[in-house]
Amino acid sequence: MDSRSYEDSRRLGAWLWASLLAAGIAMAFVYQLPAAWFPFLGGPWWLEWLAFAVFYMTYATASLPFDIWAGYWLPCRHQRECPLLPVFLGALFRSEAIQFVAMTLSALAMLVAGQRWGAAGALAALAVAQGLLIALRPHVARLLGAADARPLPARIWMPGFIWNLTGMAWMLLRPWCGAASVYQLMEAMLGGSLWSLAGYAVLRVRWRDAALALLYQSWASFGLFSRATAGLMGRPELWAGAVGAADQPAEKNSRAASQISST
Repeated sequence: MDSRSYEDSRRLGAWLWASLLAAGIAMAFVYQLPAAWFPFLGGPWWLEWLAFAVFYMTYATASLPFDIWAGYWLPCRHQRECPLLPVFLGALFRSEAIQFVAMTLSALAMLVAGQRWGAAGALAALAVAQGLLIALRPHVARLLGAADARPLPARIWMPGFIWNLTGMAWMLLRPWCGAASVYQLMEAMLGGSLWSLAGYAVLRVRWRDAALALLYQSWASFGLFSRATAGLMGRPELWAGAVGAADQPAEKNSRAASQISST
């Protein structure tokens, strides 16, 4: 199979998944569906964290068919690196566990800070969460199985850092959003996901490294498009961004676990 067909297939799959995801997020944002999903106000912190956990598990379940198709079936079909399915799923679920912890704890921190200090507190928590993701990026990348585990230079992570903060600040000012309850913050994070997609589309034209760093930092605000591009779908070793990454479907899969492969 030629390389062009493989790349085109990845792009088509990513376009389909991103389109479905964007339509679902837009509908949930406009019709304020989080208020119906999580209508309760207040409660112990673990109950609020559980709401974010359920939200992530729903997202991960919806993403799973596309990740398997792009990360396992398609490479095997086109005679690329073809790991054993249990090996691939083990690497994917390990990476999702890391993302799960980062996203849910960041969301909980924003909620707790927002309930105490309002929108300013939620934004401060978001800034701290993004800063931690940047500082811990080498460790996160190694846990994900990335070949590149270097720290991200400021010129690469700064555009995404500012973009995500600006978007969340704007979302928190919407009448139906906020940081006082789970459903209000989820509304803001849904809008923030669409904002991060727009930022990725703008940055990737000339600065692909910064675009990938933006998606990685969007973990701090439940960025639902953080793994929905042609270069990232089904390839968790690249979810933490990469210095010098091309984000192209033809780039060779570097997942350490995929060294156990079949032909």
